[in-house]
Amino acid sequence: MGTYALPAHAFRAIADGRLDLQEENSFRLQTPAHGGTAVMEVADEQQKAWTDYHYVTADIYHEAHDVLVVLFSFTDDKGRTITVHFGVLPQVETRLCLPLAALNGEKLFLDRYPGVMQSVLRGDAFVDRASIKQFAVATVPSITARSFEISKLALSESIPSFNYAYTPYVDQLGQLSWKSWEGKLRDREELAAALHDEWEELQQGNQALDNWSQYGGWKSLRFAATGYFRTHFDGDRWWFVDPDGYALFSTGMDCIHPAGAMRVDGMEHLTPPLPEREGEFADAWVGEGYSFGVANLISAFGANWRSKWKELTEQRLKVWGINTIGNWSDMEFIRESTLPYVYPLSDFPSTQYKIFRDFPDVFSKEYEEQATRFAEQLLPLKDDRRLIGYFLRNEPHWAFVDGLNLTEQLLRSAHRFESKTVFVKWLSEKYGAVDQWNAAWDSSFMAFDDLYDAKLAAAYLDSGSCPDDFSTFNRIMIRRYVELPSRACKLADPHHLNLGMRYAWVSSEEVLEGCEAFDVFSINCYDMAPSREQIKIISERLNKPLMIGEFHFGAADVGMLAYGIRAVETQADRGLAYQYYVEQAASIPELIGVHYFQLNDQPVLGRFDGENYQIGVVDGCQQPYRPFTEAMARTHARMYEVRTGKTAPLQHCPKEIPRTGF
Repeated sequence: MGTYALPAHAFRAIADGRLDLQEENSFRLQTPAHGGTAVMEVADEQQKAWTDYHYVTADIYHEAHDVLVVLFSFTDDKGRTITVHFGVLPQVETRLCLPLAALNGEKLFLDRYPGVMQSVLRGDAFVDRASIKQFAVATVPSITARSFEISKLALSESIPSFNYAYTPYVDQLGQLSWKSWEGKLRDREELAAALHDEWEELQQGNQALDNWSQYGGWKSLRFAATGYFRTHFDGDRWWFVDPDGYALFSTGMDCIHPAGAMRVDGMEHLTPPLPEREGEFADAWVGEGYSFGVANLISAFGANWRSKWKELTEQRLKVWGINTIGNWSDMEFIRESTLPYVYPLSDFPSTQYKIFRDFPDVFSKEYEEQATRFAEQLLPLKDDRRLIGYFLRNEPHWAFVDGLNLTEQLLRSAHRFESKTVFVKWLSEKYGAVDQWNAAWDSSFMAFDDLYDAKLAAAYLDSGSCPDDFSTFNRIMIRRYVELPSRACKLADPHHLNLGMRYAWVSSEEVLEGCEAFDVFSINCYDMAPSREQIKIISERLNKPLMIGEFHFGAADVGMLAYGIRAVETQADRGLAYQYYVEQAASIPELIGVHYFQLNDQPVLGRFDGENYQIGVVDGCQQPYRPFTEAMARTHARMYEVRTGKTAPLQHCPKEIPRTGF
């Protein structure tokens, strides 16, 4: 296999890092808790190697107590930078492999190689491999100093082999095997006893429902009933209104299902012996993954485990004060529950050729036809009164690039998109004559059709009034992207609310174009509290209420290796963080719901894409985090008093610790 070693002596430590050279292409990087970086300046004679070879590979090892998030960053001669975040397990050697083709920016989540946790790409829309000027290895801030060794760092022509030693990492319950913590269970007998005790406790009754309507609404405030969920502005604040007319501030729980499955492929060297796919634990095999959480339910409840889980979970949610079944929840559970729910539509309209990442050719006939088919999945649900509404999709990948210029990406492509044809026609109608267009753009095109030549177009992507025209056409495309499927869905199902696309964040003001078509604008907000100012701005811009589709907090005091996107020190702090977030949210007039992500901790060895966060309300052994659930119940008991201004929201936010989110 052909390789090109990247010499360790070419790196220098910056940002408080300390670099110790080992062998020719190996070094140890030590960083303080706030992070550090090792940088290699790419000499002119080395640049060709970045196009001749197809992968960057390296072995990495560290002995910390949690996941190391290591960054590979690439900067080209135009100053564009792309950074790839890798999650690396502690105390086990891991081989990293990055396809250099990823620097075209087209994929947000990269393929997962054996032993590696999630690999995520951040930064600019693309980096020119032919002109890479700098390569850096870095760490993100952590709760402690870091020390890790990088060896065999090289460019490679092909994917390397992954020959790992067998090192069981979790026990038969799915718990981290080499760490102890309060609440760690010893065996299946102890697990079963704990679940049966909780079952008996929950059968004693539940007073949390006394002031709830049959749809989870608040009986102390009522508006006109329409028979379905709707939104309402009462002059001071927005609300969901349930089918019987009762006000609802939606506190939801995402991913209500028995337990997530661990990806087995590529992690066999870290997995204990697993049961056969047929037999007592057959239900624990979910596709190609294995769910320790389901296996633990089978151990506790036997063949009737699913029915017991559904009853147990329904009672838990009501005791905790959850009034909405959130996104990606088990449909069998939804059908048998009495709680209202939201529904994620699947297979958002797309096209064979995409402008950037998942942004389709929105002016193609294909997109229009796909939008019509997409809406048809609502037909079986259109008369369900427990359905609040539907999400069109989740976190569009194209919107992860701040200030993304879709029109520039359109013209950089050699493909003749229908959207490119519409843009050329739009320009010709705006300017009339080519000379007027050239004067405005400070260009020298011979005809409007010259824009079909990507090389010709690339010479004038930032001159004259070109950026203004791009911005206008970006808005035209985004509006069509939003309005076509929204219109089709409303025709298929006029009763239920369009809850939007759950954007990860609003990466530019252009993203809001067309979002008036939603009934509710949804956003996933991973902060210690929602931004009152941003929510007000968006709501006033769209004249719509907002809801938060995801937020969470993890902690460092149990047997998990990554703490999610926002983290605090202890489970008690998690409870306070939840209370602070929800009460601050409830006090924002334009916000009508917050949904927590998620019910279960993720598997220690990672779900399908490698996320392994301690963010659940219950752990992998199906045990609730009691300080957290007690705080949830306390919060929801006060929520409507806070919402209506009768009680002040919690003012103290627990101390945040550095995250280990990828």
